[in-house]
Amino acid sequence: MPVLLNIADLGIEFSASLDAVWAFLLEGGVFMVFLVAVSLLSVAVILYKAVTLRADNIAPLRVQKALAHADDFVAGDELPQLVDLLSGNKSPLSRIGLTAITGGYSGRAEATAATEAKAREEIVGLERGIALLEVVITIAPLLGLLGTVSGLVAVFSNLDVGGVIGSRTEVARGIAEALNTTIAGLAIAVPTVVAHSYFAKKLERMGVRMESLSNGLLSALCKPRSPGVLNPEFTEEPLLPSSVHVNQQP
Repeated sequence: MPVLLNIADLGIEFSASLDAVWAFLLEGGVFMVFLVAVSLLSVAVILYKAVTLRADNIAPLRVQKALAHADDFVAGDELPQLVDLLSGNKSPLSRIGLTAITGGYSGRAEATAATEAKAREEIVGLERGIALLEVVITIAPLLGLLGTVSGLVAVFSNLDVGGVIGSRTEVARGIAEALNTTIAGLAIAVPTVVAHSYFAKKLERMGVRMESLSNGLLSALCKPRSPGVLNPEFTEEPLLPSSVHVNQQP
């Protein structure tokens, strides 16, 4: 019986909480509708970026290990195996590695320029959606403030023509209701700021890691193949054997 009573009490409290939330939203007026829409957008973007910015989706550990040992693949004439590994993975790091290997560049300068361009393209793709969080951070507090000002105008416009306040309690209640949109706007903006900062820092860390690995790969590919080659940047030796043909994924 005590367990059943506790469950019943919880159900009553939950129902009362829902009623309070519903009343809070209704008191916010039309601006609360916009704030709810903005909050749903923020939640959707945060969930989307939480999935797409997982380390396994950007730079899988297997690919990181392979690129970190690019010297071994080059020294053992096993570049085709490295290409097969990268081709079988659809991550941004794999596409950057394939760009460096399969471009048929004449030297390191050309390979570096192409790889950096591909890396920038991948980073821009990973940043997709981050701008929406910035928009939410900006407009949520402004919508809340606009709703509050609108509510205050409505409260004071209902005063007597002669300026006599009918009830101080009613006016105080009206002001409190008008402030609901400000509370809602700040409640939306604060966690969105935290999420935006987290995703931005994560992208920065992953970008630095991918840059480090791609530079290591280029160094391995353009390393002198014999003591007679003094400046590998101007070598005409292809980065891949002519027998290797790879269909690079876009």
